[in-house]
Amino acid sequence: MQKHYRKISISVVFVMLLMVSFIPEVQSQDERMMAQGDSRARGIESKADRRFARQDFDKAMEIYETAFKDNTLSPDYAARLHLKTARLYLTLLEYISAIPHYDATMALDDNLFTTSDVCNYLDALRFSGSKMKAIGIARKYGYRDAYNADRRFQNILHALNYEEGILPIGTAEFTIYPQEEFNTVNSEFWIGEVQGDYFYAASNSRFHDPHKKFYHRTQYLPLSADAASASGKGDGFLLNRIPQAMQNGAFTVSGDLSNMVITGVQYEKGGSISITEEGINEYHTKLYTSKYNNRRKGWSSFSELFSGREGYSFSHPFLFNDDQSLLFASDMPGGFGGYDIYVMHWNEEKNDWGLPVNLGSYVNTAGDEITPYIFENTLIFASNGHIGFGGYDLYGVEYIYDKVTVGSLMHYSYPVNTAFNDFNMICIDRNTGYIISDRNPDYKDNIYYFERNLHFGGLGVTYSLSGNQMIFNNMLTLPVDNEEITAATPRVEELPESTLSELALSLYFDFDSYLLNKRALDEFNAWMARVDTGRIESLLLEGYADEFGEEEYNIALSKKRADTVASHLSAAGIQVDIETVGKGMEPMLESLKEEGQVFDNNFQSNVLKKPVWLTKEARRVDIIATIK
Repeated sequence: MQKHYRKISISVVFVMLLMVSFIPEVQSQDERMMAQGDSRARGIESKADRRFARQDFDKAMEIYETAFKDNTLSPDYAARLHLKTARLYLTLLEYISAIPHYDATMALDDNLFTTSDVCNYLDALRFSGSKMKAIGIARKYGYRDAYNADRRFQNILHALNYEEGILPIGTAEFTIYPQEEFNTVNSEFWIGEVQGDYFYAASNSRFHDPHKKFYHRTQYLPLSADAASASGKGDGFLLNRIPQAMQNGAFTVSGDLSNMVITGVQYEKGGSISITEEGINEYHTKLYTSKYNNRRKGWSSFSELFSGREGYSFSHPFLFNDDQSLLFASDMPGGFGGYDIYVMHWNEEKNDWGLPVNLGSYVNTAGDEITPYIFENTLIFASNGHIGFGGYDLYGVEYIYDKVTVGSLMHYSYPVNTAFNDFNMICIDRNTGYIISDRNPDYKDNIYYFERNLHFGGLGVTYSLSGNQMIFNNMLTLPVDNEEITAATPRVEELPESTLSELALSLYFDFDSYLLNKRALDEFNAWMARVDTGRIESLLLEGYADEFGEEEYNIALSKKRADTVASHLSAAGIQVDIETVGKGMEPMLESLKEEGQVFDNNFQSNVLKKPVWLTKEARRVDIIATIK
């Protein structure tokens, strides 16, 4: 029995050894097959890259697609190549072709997605008519912290709730007209003005930056017969004298036509577009400057405005303040994230530009801010980081004496802004102008003319635009289906009356502001004149914010509001213990719903259903006194 047992044991051990030695051989064979498949696909990818860099797009994408016919690709390489291919299709605005590659990436490794990738994926779905699928994908990511804090993602969620953006009640503030005479299947992506003549830039390249920061094969063209005539004046001073290599984006010219700042694209490797697994990222946009030489009747050679700033991009220049100041957009370090808007001023002593200054958090966000432009006292710009309808929207902020007015941020109503990208504006006067938008999915970027409706705000009443009111009447003029609100009445926010008593006071603040406005100051002074401060032992100041914005931001804002009131109390001679608390946002959804102020079966689906003028009572500081 012992011998028999020993034979069985030896046999089992021998079989187990064979199995152990066989498994690594199988694994290594699979690995070798995947390595060989990846190697073949990399060769195909490199060939496609070269075609794409030469802008032979159809052939390039055809070659990329052949790489996926190899079934031996490793999951890691296949996922990265699918994502790269999706990104490239997006630069060609071929949404339907991009979607299967986004799908494949998600199935293989959705950790490769950045928030920008997910937003682009959702845009590809909704722009191609797959709204329900986009909603499903949005739900997959909506509860992750990175996406919950990403404003572009949140704006797309809002856009998914509105097929055509936010529709106004009654007469819209503006009417929009597509400029069919100038719009083509190419991108008409920018409008500028020189001495009262209007010009636009058009790109005839299929290659298209989804973030609207650069273009290829651009041509500058007159927008009217007057501009066509002007473009040739002064020995052909402008359009025909700009080198083709410099024509990649917006330009700005001084009022005396002596100086120009223009956007150019700087390529890294041999003047071609280099394509990596991360997409097209081996280029940077630069600002170049040139002076007009009256003696030679021509522009000098273009020199880089920011020398030594390698690795960062600068674009969208705009001269103002009698050409002594320059606005531009850049992703250089030290900003709030993405592209921010900066300003710098001319130094007469040094005969050079001063240091760039970031315009701050009332303008710039963690998203992208581009296309700055000033009309009268209003800075107009595009952003995908502020609360909006989806994609880029157009905003304005009061800008006086080189300062942004706190709390003056304004957002254009529909149809100036839509659920698509609306990202460039120039005003002819206080009631008319042009915008650039990609709202027509059958085309790329197009030119639209906007005209204020003269009867907006009431029958027979003409509302002229002035100052920062040129952009809109209040922050986020959003519709509410309330029959008590007269159609076509401009919504001007009126703060509630403060609650006055001998022992307590509530002070109300403007949207996104922690400074006491005139009305709040008057009520504070009236309360101070009435209250018996000798009976107060201590004060608790509780600050609140409305439901717009992220929780962390609202807590900080509500604390600043409480601290502001504390400073005024101390300055008024109150010498008691004062405690300030930032309570953050005060939800008003359910109470508003119960009161019937908002009529919507899907009331909680969208933060944009809660316009600023409905949540005004949440923006306050409560002064609570403890009596001796």
